Amino acid sequence: MICRFVELETSIRGTLGLLNNAPENLKPEEWVILIGLIKVLKPFEEATKAISGQKYITASLVIVIVQGLFKVFDNLLKMNFTQRVLEVVEKLLANMNERDSFKHMEKSKTLSRCTFLDQRFRHIPFNHNATLLNTTKNDIIEKTSEIIRSKYIEEDGTHESATLVDVTHSNSEQLSIWKDIDSCVAKSTPMGTAKSRAIVEVQRYLEDPIITRCQDPLKWWKEHSYNYPHLSGLAKNTLCHLGTSVPCERIFSSTGLVLNDRRCRLKNEKS
Repeated sequence: MICRFVELETSIRGTLGLLNNAPENLKPEEWVILIGLIKVLKPFEEATKAISGQKYITASLVIVIVQGLFKVFDNLLKMNFTQRVLEVVEKLLANMNERDSFKHMEKSKTLSRCTFLDQRFRHIPFNHNATLLNTTKNDIIEKTSEIIRSKYIEEDGTHESATLVDVTHSNSEQLSIWKDIDSCVAKSTPMGTAKSRAIVEVQRYLEDPIITRCQDPLKWWKEHSYNYPHLSGLAKNTLCHLGTSVPCERIFSSTGLVLNDRRCRLKNEKS
């Protein structure tokens, strides 16, 4: 609204000059303040639009967006704004620092897993904190180990065996042009404990090149699921988390426009 108001400054000034009982117009310094506020609030608008999407994953964006907001406001404090605009910047930054949901966002295991498994970001948001990076990486390795243990059969019932039998061999009766090469690759794959295999898979994932921010990480995981059979399963179950409840609220709002007291017996194909 403020942005549109500033865009119409010339029209507003001209219209007010033609009115007999026109309200008091803004002073020149007040127009400057509005222009400064637009620059200050623009990052919040960008963050809100990005985190409220429903056609792409959003939970992995939360930590990155929060870190970006703090860096933007640190830069805003160094810009040549009027005193009143700088006071707004300082107040917003102070409020963000007071909120635990902003200050300790990286400590959320769910959000950390989503960010780590997003091939666009991976370990980069945690590079400033080696302890946090190791904690997140170990958490991913442990979750991957659990998936491996659940998919493979232990040869020894008392302790984890050094070799694991792949359940996918049960599909050997199915004919496929890839059957022979897949069998050779499976035999050449180094076997070990569930945790050692998880470590190898996570390390190979970290060595892969990072994709650009405009690419779809879900598509990347689908194309590379053959190289990461267990980590891709964890990514599929983790990246589905939502960053906000906005998509759910949109569903309720759209449903409320369709189903009402006069249309309460609609069939499924119409609702």
